[in-house]
Amino acid sequence: MGDIENKGLPKVLVCFVMPWNDNGSQHSLAEIFSRWDKDRLALVYARAELPNTQYCDRFFRINENAMVKSVFNRKVKTSSVVHNSDKAVIDSEAQELEKEKKRYRNTSKRRNWFMVYARELVWKFGKWKTAELKKFIDDFDPDIVFIPLDSKVYMTRIGRFVAQYTKKPVVCYVTDDTVTFKYAFAQPVDLFRKNISVRNNARLIKGSEKVFVMAPKAKAELDELYGVDCSILTKPVDFSGLSFEEKSVNKPLKMIYTGLLSIGREKSLCQIAKAVARINKNGEKIRFEIYSSDTPKRRNRKVLSSGGVHFCGNVSREAVNKLQKEADITVFAESLSYYYKSKARLSFSTKLTDYFASSSCIFALGLEDIAPMEYLKSNDAALTVNRYEDIEEKLRLLCDNPELVREYGRKAFDCGRKNHNKDKILSDFEEEMLKVYSECKGKN
Repeated sequence: MGDIENKGLPKVLVCFVMPWNDNGSQHSLAEIFSRWDKDRLALVYARAELPNTQYCDRFFRINENAMVKSVFNRKVKTSSVVHNSDKAVIDSEAQELEKEKKRYRNTSKRRNWFMVYARELVWKFGKWKTAELKKFIDDFDPDIVFIPLDSKVYMTRIGRFVAQYTKKPVVCYVTDDTVTFKYAFAQPVDLFRKNISVRNNARLIKGSEKVFVMAPKAKAELDELYGVDCSILTKPVDFSGLSFEEKSVNKPLKMIYTGLLSIGREKSLCQIAKAVARINKNGEKIRFEIYSSDTPKRRNRKVLSSGGVHFCGNVSREAVNKLQKEADITVFAESLSYYYKSKARLSFSTKLTDYFASSSCIFALGLEDIAPMEYLKSNDAALTVNRYEDIEEKLRLLCDNPELVREYGRKAFDCGRKNHNKDKILSDFEEEMLKVYSECKGKN
């Protein structure tokens, strides 16, 4: 850590909706700060859950369950300083934590717009601009406020409040299309919320010193739209001890998907599953395993558990890494529905960087003009498919040509090593953050 400390890395206060969890889905953002000293990082977040990370020790939690009560009773305590996996808090709030998780699962699964807007109203009128929050900020005294932009309006408001209160330079991180009005199709209720979200996020971008994005497509659009010079920042992968693994292709081919089923991915996986079942009609040529913490819809469970397809449920992060390395083919799937297009249009799945490191062939399904598909095609790092009717043909091509499986495994690995190397990504990020700090310090 000595070399890093000598760099004088700035103190960074991160405003993010979720607590960091090294064992869950919220580890990618924390890894970007993995070379920071713990004392120079702090996180303000807006869930009842507790953090569990090796990268940070300072957390300020705004408890959404308490926020609901504060709308009617201003004496309710809504926030507090918390610590990594605080057992005392977990034991005392077990029911409350489970209640929040259940509420979010139901809202996400059913796309319950009443609940979405009700949540925004709670945060609009609830008590979160507290003396405790101001004290936490004052005690930490950040050099930079780092804000990953979110579609949730209340999270943008929290970020803007922290930025205005500290009067410190702001750095934004755009990981989804939360900053443009490009939306292929949506219900009016969705468009109304997006309009508010984009306008609030635009204010943050215009007032920021630096903007990071996840993909070249996002950089091109935001540079033009906002007149900024974005830098690309993706999940880092440690390739220092890795080399391409020349695998013997399994018979049947082992193909896996690891990830969520949300925002239309379940339908795409069903289309892949149906193609696999047809290929396996006269004997199993592909074994397709799906690992997800989500539960498939009842009508899709048979499709995702027959014909050589196996829905395997949720597994640990360590198990996922092992499964990816053992697979011949890793599946990247996004929806082909224009309704969901903006959800992945400017993003870059952290799953892809894990796939690159696995030495496995990537089979990618998605609309051709979304950022991850454009990236994979331009780097020839995956076998890409843009239409459901082409899935079976491309999978049969892999079944009949094991050398093609190995070739695309190497191409994926080379792409990852070239563009997502941990040392380069973190060094570039640290250099940009130091530049922001130095330039803004010089103005004061």
